[in-house]
Amino acid sequence: MRERSSDELKTEFTRGIVAIAIGLLVLFSLEFYFELREHGFPSLASLSWEGTNNAQLLATLSPMARAYNNVLSMLLATIGLAIPLTANMHTPKLIELFLRDRINRTVLTIGAIGAAHVLWTSFIIGPNFVPVWAYGVSVFGALAGWVILIPYFFYVVRFLDPSVIIRRLQNEITSTLEAVANGKRRPDVAQDEIQDLLFQIGTIVIKAFDRADRSVAHEGVWALRQIIRAYGEVKPRMGDEWFLVGRSDFVGMSHHAIQMINQKRTWLEMHVLYQLVLCYRHALQKAPDEISTITNVNRRIAVEAERREDRHVVSLSIRVFNTFIREALNTRKHGAAFDVFYQYRQLAGELCGDPRFARRIGAFFVVYAKLADDLDCAFAADLASFDLEHVVETAYLQKAEAADDLLKHFLSLPTVRNGKVSPARVRAKLIAAAFLAEQGLDEQLALVKRDLAEVPMAELAAAAQHLVSIQKRAYWEVTDRAINIEWTDKARRRRIRALAEELIGNGHYDEHAHDEHAHDEHHDGHGLFADAHDHHDAHGSLDAAAFTTSRPSVLGAIVEEDDG
Repeated sequence: MRERSSDELKTEFTRGIVAIAIGLLVLFSLEFYFELREHGFPSLASLSWEGTNNAQLLATLSPMARAYNNVLSMLLATIGLAIPLTANMHTPKLIELFLRDRINRTVLTIGAIGAAHVLWTSFIIGPNFVPVWAYGVSVFGALAGWVILIPYFFYVVRFLDPSVIIRRLQNEITSTLEAVANGKRRPDVAQDEIQDLLFQIGTIVIKAFDRADRSVAHEGVWALRQIIRAYGEVKPRMGDEWFLVGRSDFVGMSHHAIQMINQKRTWLEMHVLYQLVLCYRHALQKAPDEISTITNVNRRIAVEAERREDRHVVSLSIRVFNTFIREALNTRKHGAAFDVFYQYRQLAGELCGDPRFARRIGAFFVVYAKLADDLDCAFAADLASFDLEHVVETAYLQKAEAADDLLKHFLSLPTVRNGKVSPARVRAKLIAAAFLAEQGLDEQLALVKRDLAEVPMAELAAAAQHLVSIQKRAYWEVTDRAINIEWTDKARRRRIRALAEELIGNGHYDEHAHDEHAHDEHHDGHGLFADAHDHHDAHGSLDAAAFTTSRPSVLGAIVEEDDG
């Protein structure tokens, strides 16, 4: 459901008042008209107690005073209960937001003044003195109070919607940034305000995870991305003073870290991305399905920064991705690794135009694949291998300068892991070899063949058999990626078979045993990892059990796509 902005709430409030006012005006006017007609349209003077019975005017003001008091007491009771409770649930900043809102201040002020005005009018009425205008204002003011009551009640309730709170915090940050860029706000004061507002958004997201409120968490994470986007538009107009921060802004950081932030002018991005890291850590435990949202936001921040040629922010986002991977490996969260590596490989493909970033990300894939090996996280290690292979393909298709370096990073992944051959890495390298053969990259293909030549023939045959058995692109369970990452099209499978025959030798590769159609009868086109060699390495393949335990979320639809 689309979230309401503060302007939309104000518009709805105004429309509600107008609608009720028109409705009551028509109703009361018709009622008054029929009563006048019933009595022969008497003069207006005969309808007033003025000068005839002033005491009756005073008596009439008594229910007016009670009406004002009732309206005001209901408003204060609602606000006094709802605001503190909601602030405790989401963020203490809500109280300040409520008190600073113009509609809230206007309604409460008018209610208090109206109640006091009735008392004043009652006081000045005398036996020979009637304050006609004050009397009219009191009566019609009481009616207006009841007209406002219902629209204002809905306004307050919607004001407390956490989505609205997030949007207001976001708008405050962007308006403050614009004011600083235009020279209307002091940078040091604005820095403190923006840091506090960012902390409040992070608090809302973290508390939303604690309550399993995924929609609010999603909106909060997305708001962080929108803030960075808005900041990117005004950042070039910021003065030098804006980019200087001190110990009080980053209490836990070293002097060198703060000095680096000042040099690279990334203090605001650091605060935003640190909120993302905190949200990620909570999502690991409370809402793993939101990992994809968090990592997607980090990737978009990096891509948009690269378009603005803000290299320091891109580097910062890469460091955040590395932090995400480290957290996933340390906590053995396979689902998180599944999402993080996917977004990381997407980022690598989008940054292939810059060879320095592409090489750096490729190197980090190798670092964390080897770390996963050391931590015995075979699923993550194998996943990194296939995703890095995808990055290599993307680089060559884009004719990127860093393509050969990425291939070298990929081939640096050891095929033998903990004394055993890694079937998944062999399969990833077979897929890469078939791709290079398709593209006519003979020199690069020779490097992959040289690497695969060290794999025992039985293991190589099993890997090729496994790949050619996978007929269907869609994975057989519901995952974020939807496709089987080991699937290849028919042309690629034929090349994989040919490469295996070349590397193993026709005498060792049994074509009948590895025939696609014969194998399909046993595996239903999915490749169920049933070859005789996989059982020797319980951690060597991306098997169905690993996917099942690592992917509890259901995002998007699986589209069955048969090749051809």
